[in-house]
Amino acid sequence: MGEPGTYKGEPYTYVVFRKTVLYPQKTGKLEIEPLALSFKVGVPTNRRDRFSGRRIFNQVDKMVVSSKRVINVKPLPIEGRPDNFSGAVGDFNFKVSTNKTSLDATESLDANVLVSGGGNLKLFDLPKLNIPDGMEEYEPQHNERVRTNLTGMRGTISDTYTLVPQHKGDYSIPPVSFSYFDLKTEAYKTIESDEIVINVEKGPAVSYNDTSNEVSQERVNKKRVTQIGNQFRFLKSSADLQPIQNKYFFKSTLYWISLVTPLLAVPLFLFFGKKRQQRLDDISGNRVRKADKLARKYLSEAKKNLGSQKEFYIAMERALHNYLKAKLHIQTSDMSKDRIQRLLKEREVEETVTIEFIALLESCEFARYTPSSTSAMQQDYDKASRVIATIDKQL
Repeated sequence: MGEPGTYKGEPYTYVVFRKTVLYPQKTGKLEIEPLALSFKVGVPTNRRDRFSGRRIFNQVDKMVVSSKRVINVKPLPIEGRPDNFSGAVGDFNFKVSTNKTSLDATESLDANVLVSGGGNLKLFDLPKLNIPDGMEEYEPQHNERVRTNLTGMRGTISDTYTLVPQHKGDYSIPPVSFSYFDLKTEAYKTIESDEIVINVEKGPAVSYNDTSNEVSQERVNKKRVTQIGNQFRFLKSSADLQPIQNKYFFKSTLYWISLVTPLLAVPLFLFFGKKRQQRLDDISGNRVRKADKLARKYLSEAKKNLGSQKEFYIAMERALHNYLKAKLHIQTSDMSKDRIQRLLKEREVEETVTIEFIALLESCEFARYTPSSTSAMQQDYDKASRVIATIDKQL
């Protein structure tokens, strides 16, 4: 149902089409591109229904475009920023726990690093555990239980480590600290976990060196074995043995395999040849594969630098420029945003795809001066791969 309201001083009935929660990742003035909406409108005519007397309406296609919105994003303060700050903004709790503190050697335990609360939960990296020597560590499993509504993101994110102690003894997992920016107090806060001691009760003890008392005492109690005559001989590493019966090639297993293999290879060659021809005839599929291959070619350098913000965005910007040079035949000096939009429009590329491409270029520019998390870089990389493949198919 519509709600009454005013627009530019005139009364209107409006309907909320969609509400979106935004988390800015760059500072400065950010532009929200206009939103275009196409729908059908009932326009009254001068005719009336002969039975009910109601006015007859005609359905007309209508498209409306919203205005451009500008949002001013303030930078986080540099003063008081902790060294381990990874971009967390909101109100959070932090905890490090294990599912057991007493076990035997070669048994496994789970160590869980968990952050809960409200804020930009998907836009920062969790702190890493400092695993003590003598424990095998496996790649942590990342879990997210986050729900998003009009108040923002709330929930938990966690990394679960699987650890396996190798020897008997006590192992200490040192405290881990997590820092975030609290919007209520507008200050940085740091939470430190407690030290966790793991007691390994059964298993092999840590090996000692030759100077230890235990090894020396053990050597004292051992007696030297002396050899009398030739009762002990060394084992030969190679023996000169001959088979009792010689096997012939004719009618042997290898003989039948050599005979049957060419006969079986003929239908296999025909089958794979037919599959190859079907693949070559699949024009649409070949275009998709070619587009994906081109995207991977230009973005391979950016993928190598995932996690290193400066090198990643420089490589991705160079990949986007090289792609345009290859497809639109323009030089880097001519690559203004307006010229790119005009050329892509002339080549009948969809407007939404063009907007996404320009947004990627702007992301590369802003990322040189503002911090960005690994998850944000991964999202930009996936978006660039999809946009390049889409433009290549439409071209």
